[in-house]
Amino acid sequence: MKYLAQVMETAGNPAADVLIITFFFAAGFLLGTLGGKSKLLSFMLGTYLGLFISQLVFRILDEYKIAIGQYRNLVIFFVVLAILFFFLDRGLFGGMGRVSYRWWQAFAMSFLSVGLFVAGTLNLIKLSGILEISPITRSLFAGSTAYLVWAILPVVGLFIVSRSR
Repeated sequence: MKYLAQVMETAGNPAADVLIITFFFAAGFLLGTLGGKSKLLSFMLGTYLGLFISQLVFRILDEYKIAIGQYRNLVIFFVVLAILFFFLDRGLFGGMGRVSYRWWQAFAMSFLSVGLFVAGTLNLIKLSGILEISPITRSLFAGSTAYLVWAILPVVGLFIVSRSR
């Protein structure tokens, strides 16, 4: 009964939830097919570092009482992620060339990376109070347990992919 109530609540205001789920699948598919190993690793490492660094920037801005706007956290995270992705892809992983995973490894790693990105972004949005999402989407991506799971899964996926060669 609890899950039926959650489904009905989602059906009442599905726009944000549909957008989140569609982005998850589309970005995971595109990153898996068009990415390659260096882009996947750059995106994954950039997301981890971006989430960490942006939290530190938020604290500094809050400490000095610098209020930029409602979307401050989101903008800072995207800027940090873009800078990190550029430098990681060009510098650290740039010598890898177009080496790629097997097709199933690429899809698994891209969905895990995008899941981490979506969970991290929704956590930032939730902290800002910008978007209200349904309980189902919250339990899949935005809850504290979901955020922890999505933070651990890409590392576990790297371990499994590296063992299956």
